[in-house]
Amino acid sequence: MIPALLLLAGLADADPCGMVPPIGVSTGPGVLQRDGAQRTYVMHSNGVETLALRPGFSGNVDEFGMLIPFPSVPEIRKIDDATFAHIEGAIEPPRMTVNVRDYMPVPRMSMMKSGAGGAPPSVAQTESALAYNEVAVLKEEAVGMYQVAVLQAGSPKALSRWMEENSYQYPQGMDAVVADYVNESWCFVAVKAKVGGGPGVAPGPGLRSVNPDRPSGSSFDGFVQGMGFRFETKEPVVPMRLSVFNGEGPRNVVYMLTDGPVKISDVPSDLVKRQVSGEQLHKNLTQPIEQVFTGGDPKGVQDQLPALEPQRDPALYNGVARDLFASDLLALRTGQLSLAVEEEEKELLNISESLNLRGPEIDGLHSGFMKIQRGIAVDGALDDLKEMHLSVIDGVLPSQVLASQNLLFESFSLPNGSGKDRRDPIAPVGPHVTLWTNR
Repeated sequence: MIPALLLLAGLADADPCGMVPPIGVSTGPGVLQRDGAQRTYVMHSNGVETLALRPGFSGNVDEFGMLIPFPSVPEIRKIDDATFAHIEGAIEPPRMTVNVRDYMPVPRMSMMKSGAGGAPPSVAQTESALAYNEVAVLKEEAVGMYQVAVLQAGSPKALSRWMEENSYQYPQGMDAVVADYVNESWCFVAVKAKVGGGPGVAPGPGLRSVNPDRPSGSSFDGFVQGMGFRFETKEPVVPMRLSVFNGEGPRNVVYMLTDGPVKISDVPSDLVKRQVSGEQLHKNLTQPIEQVFTGGDPKGVQDQLPALEPQRDPALYNGVARDLFASDLLALRTGQLSLAVEEEEKELLNISESLNLRGPEIDGLHSGFMKIQRGIAVDGALDDLKEMHLSVIDGVLPSQVLASQNLLFESFSLPNGSGKDRRDPIAPVGPHVTLWTNR
């Protein structure tokens, strides 16, 4: 979506918790390129916007990174790897399929479960106009596998020089677009992630180990750590102009949560594939998933159904989306761009990274603790979702639009309903259960 590509350096052992992309040895030439759909979540209301993205790339890499323009200084956080799958689960929750059988050939019923488990001022206010050769570093921080710098530049040349001097790669050919953002006093979020090593190169944020013995030309294939940004802007905007430097024609899926149904301006309306009211979203996030019965008469298994209730918990399929929506709505309610619980989670992540504590065990401890803290922090905020509306824009966006303007939005309602025929392969799958009437 947004990011302009930077190359990925060296090679590291694959990260068990998915923060560092899996790396293997490539036998042929490769180029860093987009891999799969680019998914973007946008929430906007009352002058505040959240933008979340999880880019996917493949190819031979030395260093991965992103360059993202923003109209004001954003607060930054890591997002859960299951975010977009759970957004799909909030749009259309899976169903539990109960197969009723009259004869049980084994002594006990069998169950098979499946599914996904588990305010800074504006730039203009922060900095006075910069000289042509100046770059202002507005903030720097580590967020998981990434090192992040928020910059304001007096010119594309100054930005390019700063990025090169600080081991960020500034892609060639984007000066004209960058100049437009500079002239509008936007800032830039520069992101880099070291995933390998060489002489004199130490593990960076997000690394547990470095393997300098991997041959050059090694590659990674898959998604990298997702990032969330919350910032002030009068109108909803997705700054995608730099995305044209990532190659032609990738599929984009944009989940737009705002006060009413929308489409992208100057983009064909047939790319709007689904629209869901906030009332329906709230119901999908809070009520047990639907049960459907196949085979025999459900009356014969009524006494067994209570045991299935834990598998109908909507949090299994859309709980990450529920936490995301509630956090954003709480930020709107309180006027805070960064919630205390979000800063606490980021601090825990960075402490673990600095101590090389990674893997399923530490992730489980973090997840369990933060789930409790987040639940307390956002309690009640989800009710505000009932006043919102979610639109899903899905398809190949016109390159001429991407190159010439940021994505803006306008009111639009699907003429034939909500578009319920849409199904996305990343959506969680509900459980399939067999119950026997003669157990």
